Amino acid sequence: MSALTLHKMAIAPVVNGLKNAHSYITKGYEHAQAQSIDPNDFISASIHPDMKGFSYQVQRFTDAAKFIPSRVNPSLESITLPDTEQTFPELLERIEKTIKYLEGFKEKDFEGQEGHEVVIKLRNNTLQIKLSAMDYVAQYGHPNFWFHVTTAYDILRMKGVDVGKIDFLNGAKGIEVMPVPKED
Repeated sequence: MSALTLHKMAIAPVVNGLKNAHSYITKGYEHAQAQSIDPNDFISASIHPDMKGFSYQVQRFTDAAKFIPSRVNPSLESITLPDTEQTFPELLERIEKTIKYLEGFKEKDFEGQEGHEVVIKLRNNTLQIKLSAMDYVAQYGHPNFWFHVTTAYDILRMKGVDVGKIDFLNGAKGIEVMPVPKED
């Protein structure tokens, strides 16, 4: 078994989460089409009046994902994703771009960066967080990503899309699932 590296910890779960999100968001789009529901009803939907809508959640989880490499290693180039997506195809394309970007990084891009200090400014630069790169990934980068991935998933569930836990965890079929062998 290989050692857990910063690259493996930072990138692999996020890429898997993005692929699964792409899968269940595709199901949401297909559900809207099959049920003759205006897709905009999904795109603008939110769980609570004080929460942002579905498109915002997708934009934020792709942002959370794309920020990880350049925050862990500031010498790495980031990508720009404008927050203009307002359709399922545009949101799915944004996810695809983020996956392609993240899959371009190698172990060497993260080597020696574990202790690098990451500073994140919040609330219009009135607050800041300082963490080591390792702690940033574990305590902020991933939780922020998963919060928005989960919220997008929950909005689709709320709108009646037939997605379940297996879609969230393995919608892209990245994990081999097989029947348990019967005992003789």
